Amino acid sequence: MEKLEQQFSENLLITSTSETQPPKSVREHYSDPIPVDLLVEIFSRVPADSIARFRCVSKFWGYILGRPDFTELFLTKSSTRPRLLFTLTADDGKLLFYSSPQPQNPDDNSTVVATRYHTSSYTYFPSWYSNKILGLVLLHKTYNRKVRLICNPVTGDFLTLPKLLVEDKTITGVEARAKAINGGIHLGYDPIRKQFKVLRMNLSCGERPNTHHVLTLEYGKRLWRSIGCKYHFIENGRKFGEVCINGVLYFGAVLGRYWVIVCFDVR
Repeated sequence: MEKLEQQFSENLLITSTSETQPPKSVREHYSDPIPVDLLVEIFSRVPADSIARFRCVSKFWGYILGRPDFTELFLTKSSTRPRLLFTLTADDGKLLFYSSPQPQNPDDNSTVVATRYHTSSYTYFPSWYSNKILGLVLLHKTYNRKVRLICNPVTGDFLTLPKLLVEDKTITGVEARAKAINGGIHLGYDPIRKQFKVLRMNLSCGERPNTHHVLTLEYGKRLWRSIGCKYHFIENGRKFGEVCINGVLYFGAVLGRYWVIVCFDVR
């Protein structure tokens, strides 16, 4: 699991760097006569699972395929070929991922073939509160939704999210104790900084303001950042779902007696 998490973090989540020139150590080992621009164009046309394998060919290929400009080019071209993602639970409890082309003409009776992706651990399944963001899916444990991870169904890589512990100072009698936050969780993407971010909701009791936390998926130690909110709303992700557009998360909630749409800027 640690190896998968390291590969996943390095290869798929980190796109915030603006560096376009490879390090000296990488350039010294590059002897491919194919121009870099041509390599980028070729790579942008291959399937995502092939990209994951190509990263292991050489340091230079791994660098090219990890550049933010290539990631953006690949995602742009992939958006012109939309696919549907299906998740099924096998008899042994394992989660199976399948993908098929999205029909351009709903009235067309042509048959499409689904492609099977990697299988996740049987102890995880998709979160009820998360949608698919740029090929990544949020999963949680079957019997413990406090343990969550990010998954890439194409490569089969996983990244476990760090636990969130806060001190509840409202507890009286004994000393305030650390406890895990229970609330909805959402996956978003910042298109400006090219970063994936996770929003963790804390729905407080009574009239206390909600406190939320944001986790940026990047190199190094990942820490939750606390964000205050003056509105006391209760999210309703099951009813409305969620969507992330240009770095802004939209999801349904209840504010007092009214149904509202909450907009949260992950930037």
